Amino acid sequence: MPETSTALLKQKLRGAVLSRLKALPDETRAHYSADLRTRLAPLLSGDTPLNICLFAPLAHEVDLMPLLKDHPQHRYHFPLCLPGRKLAFHLVRNPVEDLEPGVLGILAPKPALPLLAPEAADLIIVPGVAFTKDGNRLGYGGGYYDRYLPLCRQARLVSTAFPEQMQDTLPHDIHDCTIPLILTAGKR
Repeated sequence: MPETSTALLKQKLRGAVLSRLKALPDETRAHYSADLRTRLAPLLSGDTPLNICLFAPLAHEVDLMPLLKDHPQHRYHFPLCLPGRKLAFHLVRNPVEDLEPGVLGILAPKPALPLLAPEAADLIIVPGVAFTKDGNRLGYGGGYYDRYLPLCRQARLVSTAFPEQMQDTLPHDIHDCTIPLILTAGKR
């Protein structure tokens, strides 16, 4: 399939899934987010501090921010978008003080905060628009994570998803990273 038709399929699917996510009632989104934080808890239990890469949610995304208070033994790093569609993760201790509006108004760490070397990441919680049960991921289209994840050789990759994000199949390019563990709200 030519790359342009794959890109068009991705764009169309991205729009459909985002429409469903934005239509979710706030109560449902909050319930799903709490369920997903519970499902992530086994990966965060233990006293050994981990370098965890997290993201500040958009209004329609899974809210994992309470993990910082629920599992304070870990170090949480948030993405900062750089030129060339690259990511850098910076340590955030206090989201209220350490995060500010970045690209497209998404909360991002202040650039002066300590930088995480990609090879030092232990767990990366990867956002996305849609997922399949076998780990295919449809992102937002910038390729930021697909460029960053191969640099993180020791990191465990996981994504969290609402049921509305799960698909049987997704258009997939050779450079698209797969996520070995997809946790889905409401499914055991």
